[in-house]
Amino acid sequence: MREEDVRKVRIAIYFDCIVGISIATYAIIAIIAHTAQLGIQNPISYALGLGFWIFILGLAFTLIYVGIHTYYLEKKYPEGIPTKKPFKAPFVS
Repeated sequence: MREEDVRKVRIAIYFDCIVGISIATYAIIAIIAHTAQLGIQNPISYALGLGFWIFILGLAFTLIYVGIHTYYLEKKYPEGIPTKKPFKAPFVS
């Protein structure tokens, strides 16, 4: 890999991690702030809102995982991730 390609991959990984962490922090703050300020007035509305923010939190953690996983794959295989063998058609007689 060229130095320029390595920089682009690292920028993408850092972007994934930074955005994931900021979204996760925002989701946690939104859950806590909404509950502390308004309380649970309507349980159905609260459950839907809480479910939405938990979903956003899950997406943020997935984004962080993808960034970290890509980083470790880059370190383990510096010349590129090896691919599996190409599929061959089965022999049918």
